[in-house]
Amino acid sequence: MRCRGCEYELWNMKPGGCPECGRQWRFEDFRFRPFSAQFLCPHCDHTYGGTDPQGLPIPRAFICAACKQPIDLDQMRALPAPQTDGSRAMDDVHPWSERSRLGYWRSFWQTVGQSMSQPSQVGRTLPERTNLKSALFFSLLCSTIGIVFSTSPLLLLIGVGSLRGMSGIEYVLIFVAQLIGVVLGSAILGQILFLLWGSCSHAILRMGGDVRRPLLDTLSATLFCTGPFIISAVPCCGFYILWVSFIWMAVAMIYAFVTLHNVSGFRASVAVLLPILAVLVAAALTIGGAILMSNNSTWSSSGFKWNTTSTPNVSPNVLPNIPPSPSAVEQVDGESNAQVLPPLGPEAPEK
Repeated sequence: MRCRGCEYELWNMKPGGCPECGRQWRFEDFRFRPFSAQFLCPHCDHTYGGTDPQGLPIPRAFICAACKQPIDLDQMRALPAPQTDGSRAMDDVHPWSERSRLGYWRSFWQTVGQSMSQPSQVGRTLPERTNLKSALFFSLLCSTIGIVFSTSPLLLLIGVGSLRGMSGIEYVLIFVAQLIGVVLGSAILGQILFLLWGSCSHAILRMGGDVRRPLLDTLSATLFCTGPFIISAVPCCGFYILWVSFIWMAVAMIYAFVTLHNVSGFRASVAVLLPILAVLVAAALTIGGAILMSNNSTWSSSGFKWNTTSTPNVSPNVLPNIPPSPSAVEQVDGESNAQVLPPLGPEAPEK
């Protein structure tokens, strides 16, 4: 159990102000796993388990069974249940923020599982002092793993076909260079698209009403919803199922925005899906315009050719300069002024 503002440890403390940042907190601000946390009486330290869906004791105010003193939940202290880790006792801990304690590998896969199976947790557990660089690193790691495993076999097969005339070292260097270029280019382009997608979604949410968290938190939630791109790591088939990852990510973003900004599902759906719809419409209009322009140029080209074969327009006052035909002979004073044309064949011998 950590402070939402500064990640300060709040176990074994009474609700109130955080000792580190002064932020006010209550047990109702957190979600505990049922029976995973125990709450201590402020008078005798008698323990009570959290039994409701939020992991808190029922009722909130009662008489202590041990010391018979009236107690309230806001007067009690909380500790993890015996043999229970502090993070496992919580139902609203963001795994990626616990990577220094859990380890990068374990935190990464827990965050991937959260974004794929429990996307509402992404928005509910996102720390208020989130680090966009940390979210970018997670998203870049997801994209890199998917691209490496999906493109490596294809690049390997392409390289085998062009292996003639190359040594083993040259082939390895070319393969590594191609792989790095494809992975870095695709992964960086993907992060740019994700950031643009999150920015457009946040702007649409703002136009529809108030939002609870700033733009950086929306972008971080968007990047933490990229876990479904892990399924694109299927060798040789990743690009064919990439659209499944996009759809899965869009659904995860909707659930995450509902809990992150406390908005309705319809409003979150419009904010997430409207940028995609705009891109699809723009692509369709671009393709349709290109096809229309191509058809127009084809029609104009064929029309120009037809005009060149038609009879030319000749002004009635200007006669065309047509050379005389050999058969057209004018008689002037009984003599012919016809041009004598050279013979087409060999000259006839003189008799």
